[in-house]
Amino acid sequence: MQIRALVVIFTLFTFLMLFVLIRNYTNAMNIYTLPDVEPYDLVDNNETRFLYGATSWINRLGGTDEPQYIYPAPEMQVKLLEKSNSSSDSVFRVSVGIISDYQFFCINQVFNSHNIPYSYYKVGEHIWLVVSTDDEEYLTKVLDELRVYEINYTLAKS
Repeated sequence: MQIRALVVIFTLFTFLMLFVLIRNYTNAMNIYTLPDVEPYDLVDNNETRFLYGATSWINRLGGTDEPQYIYPAPEMQVKLLEKSNSSSDSVFRVSVGIISDYQFFCINQVFNSHNIPYSYYKVGEHIWLVVSTDDEEYLTKVLDELRVYEINYTLAKS
């Protein structure tokens, strides 16, 4: 008798809870309305409108604090120094530290303009150059040109 009474009470409680949940759900769905979104016009009386109240991209670009550099290649290229390309036996390691893409581009241009063969590798964010040349003084003069681009270096003979 007690088990039947508990089953009846549990069943009534379950149906009551289901009724309340379904009723609240339908009331919530009736309250919800879709927001009014006005269509975007590309041209409005010969004036340009911007999405989300944003200013023009030129003004947003001009508001950044970073210096803007323009260079032709944003990718790093892997360049390996081959023994057949090198006529010298002197190999130097140059540590340039953590540099930006623009500074890496400048390093490429300086070494290519002086026809100095080199390769590089990265350890974490730190970049090391491996340079093959006989004349250490000439290499130091070429590396001093990098200071114009705010690139500091340390030179070590391997």
